[in-house]
Amino acid sequence: MAHPPRLWITIPAKPLAEGKSRLSAALTGQERQDLTRQLLERTLAVALSLERVAGVLVVSRDPDVLALAAQRGALALAEEFTGTFSVYGPEWGLNRAVEQAVAYVQERGGDALLFLPIDLPLLRAEDIQALAQAWAERENCLVIAPSHSGGTNGLLLSPPDVIAPAFGTGSFARHRLLAQQAGLRVEIVESANLAWDVDTPDEYALLVGNQQRAG
Repeated sequence: MAHPPRLWITIPAKPLAEGKSRLSAALTGQERQDLTRQLLERTLAVALSLERVAGVLVVSRDPDVLALAAQRGALALAEEFTGTFSVYGPEWGLNRAVEQAVAYVQERGGDALLFLPIDLPLLRAEDIQALAQAWAERENCLVIAPSHSGGTNGLLLSPPDVIAPAFGTGSFARHRLLAQQAGLRVEIVESANLAWDVDTPDEYALLVGNQQRAG
């Protein structure tokens, strides 16, 4: 890969039992858990196949996820509770997990941090390489791959704390605006593989159909 070796990849992951909750109309709890594990294992395999990456970091509060990450050769970072509570109990969140990864990477001299979600069933090494190449050509910048629904399915921050993560509905536009406000160059990587995630029953049906045709 034609980029400096101080790029880290981070993969935040919910507890397996909480993953893919929006698929509850199509899958049982055990089926959702199995799917989440399958997607996590696949994302890890792709990320770990890349050369000249400083590290692959999984952030989760699920001991099973952390154990799986360590078994596959990734670094496992236990998600920390920040002390915020709601009426439902302790609050956890993707943005807080990414912030924790940012601090971890910066302490180890990382120049850039690439966030990847676990639910990209078409992800290939070449997709990550495209994001890394856009960074290598510009360095201090934000590289973003939008999802088909306006979210963010790949976010490369250089330096890692250049903006605060703003994941959630419509995050592509928010991340782009934050970068522009910070005076950063924004590189957008359009990729069908990165754009498609598995969040809804219709998306799951497409995944199953593709697997059946491939089989």
